[in-house]
Amino acid sequence: MEELAEEHGAGRVTVPAAGGEAERLAERVNGLLARLEGALMQRRAFISDASHELRTPITGLRTRIELALAAPDDGDAVDTLRHSLADIDRLHRIVEDLFVLARIDSGDIPAREPIDLGVLVEAEAALRTPPVPMVVKVEPGLVVGGDRQRLGHAVGNLLANAERYAAAHIEVEARADGDGAVVEVHDDGPGIPSADRDRVFERFTRLDPARSRDKGGSGLGLSIAREIAVAHGGTLRVADGSYGARLVLRLPLAR
Repeated sequence: MEELAEEHGAGRVTVPAAGGEAERLAERVNGLLARLEGALMQRRAFISDASHELRTPITGLRTRIELALAAPDDGDAVDTLRHSLADIDRLHRIVEDLFVLARIDSGDIPAREPIDLGVLVEAEAALRTPPVPMVVKVEPGLVVGGDRQRLGHAVGNLLANAERYAAAHIEVEARADGDGAVVEVHDDGPGIPSADRDRVFERFTRLDPARSRDKGGSGLGLSIAREIAVAHGGTLRVADGSYGARLVLRLPLAR
């Protein structure tokens, strides 16, 4: 069926005018073809975006090396190596994020084990060296079920996003909320417009120059975090706030 959709594009089965079972079957087939066509378009767009994101640091790396080889006695070798290493780091981040997305897209089921979410948040925060003060507050006993590595990845992506855009401080809180556990990451950066609150979770989405590749992200972090949340029966959204960006991860508490 996928080959049919790819070969014929928007082609559809003719719906019989007589009605009956044949008409219902044709409509179901056309609905399936439409969904497959949409999935194929998303896959092509993703491949195109990934190629573009990989090409940018590769081009910069190649240019710097070629210039250094063309004039080995000119310029600063240390500066060339420093910029080249930054390009390599960016390539590494993109490849790692693409690998995570491939595992998610393959339907790989996350492991289920009891995890203290507050302890996990504190551990992820301790690994980071934010450029601005980061205040972390957690409630004890926030036990959720899930894959420790993936949930750590999701929380780490939220912290990394805040670090890239915060102006003076970051607030991180883990608390109980009804039958769920919430992790809230709030920065005082440029924020996310209401109209873009869903689009910011799309793959390779950057809303404006303030949220650009120059900040060091792959454009996949928030998308990965949301997909990990959904795989654990949770949600990730942009919440209202008087300033900056306020991202709220919610997971069901373990029973």
